[in-house]
Amino acid sequence: MDLDRVELNDWLLNFSNFERKPDKNMLNLSTMSKLCEYFGHPEKACPCFHVAGSKGKGTISANIAGILSASGYKVGIYASPHVLHFVERVRSATGPFSESVYQSAEEKLKTGINDIINKKIVSKEMLTWFELVTVFAMLCFKEAKVDYAVYEVGMGGRLDATNIINPICIAMGPIELEHTEYLGDTLAKIAKEKAGVFKSGVPIISAPQAEDVVQTFDDIAKRNSTIVTYVPNNDYQSVDADIARIAIKKVIKQINDTTIETGLKSVSLPARYETINHIKGYSLPSLLLDGAHTVNSVKAILGRLQKDKIRGNLLFGCAADKDVKKMAKMIIKSNIFNNIYLTIPGDFKKSNLQSITNAFGSTKNIRVSNPNYKQTIKIALKESSSENTPLIVLGSFYLAGEVKKLIQQKTAF
Repeated sequence: MDLDRVELNDWLLNFSNFERKPDKNMLNLSTMSKLCEYFGHPEKACPCFHVAGSKGKGTISANIAGILSASGYKVGIYASPHVLHFVERVRSATGPFSESVYQSAEEKLKTGINDIINKKIVSKEMLTWFELVTVFAMLCFKEAKVDYAVYEVGMGGRLDATNIINPICIAMGPIELEHTEYLGDTLAKIAKEKAGVFKSGVPIISAPQAEDVVQTFDDIAKRNSTIVTYVPNNDYQSVDADIARIAIKKVIKQINDTTIETGLKSVSLPARYETINHIKGYSLPSLLLDGAHTVNSVKAILGRLQKDKIRGNLLFGCAADKDVKKMAKMIIKSNIFNNIYLTIPGDFKKSNLQSITNAFGSTKNIRVSNPNYKQTIKIALKESSSENTPLIVLGSFYLAGEVKKLIQQKTAF
């Protein structure tokens, strides 16, 4: 099976817009509406859950899917980003769909989009990479005849391509300052964009939120004749599980507690506090990968490292739109890391190594600052091996993916 869907990705490169950023001139989902109508409304093929928020979306989605799968249902997951293989974005709860599902959906997508462009239903210039991949996921779910689908929001909510769905339940992770150039420069503004996924009468299960976010959520929920249920403020892993647990109980009452716990225990995701041992060619004690790339997610990981009494070296790289100053300050203050290796998180996301280096400027622990991420990864692995020290990778799922590619570590996919 082609886990990277090479032909599909080559075709997708014909569409120059990776994503259309939300702005005041784009106040609807007209393109997605036209695409879904053309393809026979695949977004309505099965009941679905919608997962939004600033962090934890992938874990919450996997938890919901894991519970449904443990209950005997066939489930589709649409998530981002992928760490190692493209099919991590569009998969079942237990791994990739069959090759026939992907092939059929791909053929329908390509043929349909060519027809749409020829008939001038939508111009090629208006189509974005993310919209097309979202439709691809919907076609896969329809082809696979899944009982339920779980859609993770890409960015924001109100104008995200996934917001074309009409879910049975909405799950919301913690809200942080992120993508401020597109979503707003305050928590309240960002919360308003995130709450754009709220639908009339659809229950919302949320992580604990800041006061400004709670007020915004509750106001918008009230206008949509629904309410937000906030889970208790436990550690981030418990919150992600609680959101999934309560969401399932809210809308599928026949699933019992034992099945829910079985489903939660079955969930394993790449680059979520993932530990890899016995790496061929290296002798470091362990490699720990986490895609934490927001202030609160990095804070949570640092807390867990301290709780687990893990010290080591750090390989760090993040995208240009992240709050690297605050993340760097917390990392330095934690006093967990010996040597620090700085780089960019790959070629997929725009990154500014100078800003990253400046943010870490107050520490003498910087061993390497190099835009050649492949070279930096090798140096970090080699030196950590010679020092017999664990290596921790933070800042980006893309960087975690590049590390996994280099060590050719097998995953669940």
